[in-house]
Order: sequence, then structure tokens, then C-alpha cells
Amino acid sequence: MIGLLDVYRSKLMGLLPYFDWYPCDAHSPKWWGGLESPEEVAITAVLVQQTRWENVKKAYENLRLARLNNFVAIKKSSANFIKNCIRSVGMNASKSKKLKGLADAVVKNGGWERFINRDLEKVRADLLGVNGIGYETADSILLFAGNHLIFPASRLVARVLERVGFSVPKGYEAFRRFIESGLPRNLFDYKLFYASSLVITKVACRSSDPECSKCPLSDACYKFL
Repeated sequence: MIGLLDVYRSKLMGLLPYFDWYPCDAHSPKWWGGLESPEEVAITAVLVQQTRWENVKKAYENLRLARLNNFVAIKKSSANFIKNCIRSVGMNASKSKKLKGLADAVVKNGGWERFINRDLEKVRADLLGVNGIGYETADSILLFAGNHLIFPASRLVARVLERVGFSVPKGYEAFRRFIESGLPRNLFDYKLFYASSLVITKVACRSSDPECSKCPLSDACYKFL
């Protein structure tokens, strides 16, 4: 997996910003869409479930204009008002409830900083306790909004690894541990590996009709060979 990471470092760094991933200081929220605050990252991590990032940007701009870009404000707002702000993302009624649920958890624990800067397992349990927030969303928030060293084990990452010849274990937690065991234990490389893998699935490694000849990984890819 280190070899794959080296390819990402050499060939993907310049491509990532075209897909709203911004490699920078390992602790910066700007990795995720160029956003300014960790709370914005967490909010959009909920919004992006099963939709395109372009739709998320429209919805988030509406939230920002309504001054609903933090969890204290979201808790005070009505689910119906939030739902109308985020129409572009689809399933807006359920996502407004998820945002309200996450806001409840954050405020209950004393605000964002106190909520996110606790022990990893405690924060993760609280995130997973919000109805509609699953493992990948929780771990994306932990890594990109909280700078906790945990990898969001996306099925898209699994697709890339399988096609370059890795035997990927089944089950989310087993797959997450598999990835983490193969990567250097630092935030920059975790974020780079996740972002680069997702970009690869957009530019070439699609689920059907992959454009292998255009892929930066084509020299090593099992499917290409």
C-alpha cells in the first residue's frame, strides 16, 4: 500500500484541487472542499451522503447565508427550515433530521471543541449514535473535521485496492483496520490516500466501463494488465 501512496504523492497532488480536495497543512479543515471551519466539514459530510458534491455546495451556501453554518445555530433552527435550505442534496427531510441530531449531540457535550476533542472512541460512539450517521460518515468527520487518526473505509477505496490486486477483507471494520495497517500513521497520508482514491474513481476507476488507460495507476493495475 505504501507503493500506491507514493503514486498518489507523485501523480495526484496537482489533480485533487480540481475535485475540491486541497492538500495543505495536515490539521487544516481546507482539505475538505476548501472549507474554513471543522463544523462546516462535519455539516457537509452529512449532506454529501448519496449525492454529488456540486449539490452539497449549493445547499451549504444556503445554510451559510441563513447563518446555519455551526451546530449551535442548527440546534436553534427548525428541521423544516433546514430542509428547505438543503433541497439540492436530495433526501433533504432526513438529512435535516440528521443535522439536528448531530447538533443535539454537539451542544449536549458543551459545543464543537469539547465534543470533538475527546477520546476517539467516545466521539465515534456519539457520532454513530445519531440516527442516519454510519461508519464512513462518522469516520470522515473524525478524520477531516476532528483530526483523529482513523480512516474512512469507503467502498470506493475498496474498488481501487481490489483492482490493483489487493485482497480486501469483507466488513467495514475489518477493511478499515486493513487500510490503517498499511499506511503511515499520520494525518497527511490518511487524508491524501482517501482523497486520491476517491478522485481515481471519478476520473478513471468507475464501477463499470473504467477508463484504465487514462488512470495514473494503470502501470500497476491488475484489471489493466
